[in-house]
Amino acid sequence: MYTEGDKVLLKYIASYFVNKGDSIMTRELESMEFYSEASINKLRNLKLIRYSSGDSIQIYPQIVAEKERLEELPDHFQTLKRWWYSKKWAVAFTVIFLILPALKTYIDLINTLFK
Repeated sequence: MYTEGDKVLLKYIASYFVNKGDSIMTRELESMEFYSEASINKLRNLKLIRYSSGDSIQIYPQIVAEKERLEELPDHFQTLKRWWYSKKWAVAFTVIFLILPALKTYIDLINTLFK
């Protein structure tokens, strides 16, 4: 959904909102190397910012939540587990190749201890 430039711009504007206020001058943004009109329009369409006058941009508080959502790391392990156990063959594979050998090793260990 976001390009790398969009993400950098969104993070910059969100940190600006938190640290300095809810309005930023367009001149200040245009001087940044990651600025692009396409990124600004994307943020406008998502209703995270709007032009308040010819030379300033009004920042909405929702931009902070969007920044936090971008910074969350996806939990790939949970996604993989859901995918793995959604397959019928995966359960049989897990039992045959993981659980049964582990159970056999445990039984062998107990037999060795009691001999």
